Amino acid sequence: MGDITELLRAAQSGDSRCLDAVFAQVYATLRTLAASRLAVQSGENTLSATALVHEAYLKLTDAQNLDLVDRHHFFACAACAMRQILVDRARARGALKRGADLARETLDHAEGIAAAEPELLDIDAALDRLDAIDPSARELVEMRVFAGLTLEQLAESSGRSLRSVNRDWQRARALLLAQLD
Repeated sequence: MGDITELLRAAQSGDSRCLDAVFAQVYATLRTLAASRLAVQSGENTLSATALVHEAYLKLTDAQNLDLVDRHHFFACAACAMRQILVDRARARGALKRGADLARETLDHAEGIAAAEPELLDIDAALDRLDAIDPSARELVEMRVFAGLTLEQLAESSGRSLRSVNRDWQRARALLLAQLD
């Protein structure tokens, strides 16, 4: 874990190869987390776990002023990047379902076809509302839901006790469920 922190510090000083080295060290973990997230995602999904990790890598390396300080912060940013990628794809898929790629025509009468919104977009909106209430709860939910980290992994990466992380998870989950209602 200390090795990753040292590499991230070196990356902050401008050595882009160090961020590549961090990704090389945690690639297998990120791919496993992405695969577990994609497995529980409802609906049609053409994105592979490998592609999701690669897109998250591109998103993180292209980010301006991203100062990754330690392993926990790295995984939090990776989870956020994966969330943004999945949400953007869900929105694009939803737009295509509603004819975003078709030529517009006026109709004399509208046909009432209600399209169900993907669950992922509902979770994204609830996370945005949760962020306004408690940003640390939003981060915890992102890391559990979008990065697929276990409570043990979260406790280890944050340097907190499992009991404390579990208590925070119960609170964050309750707040998220309230936002989903």
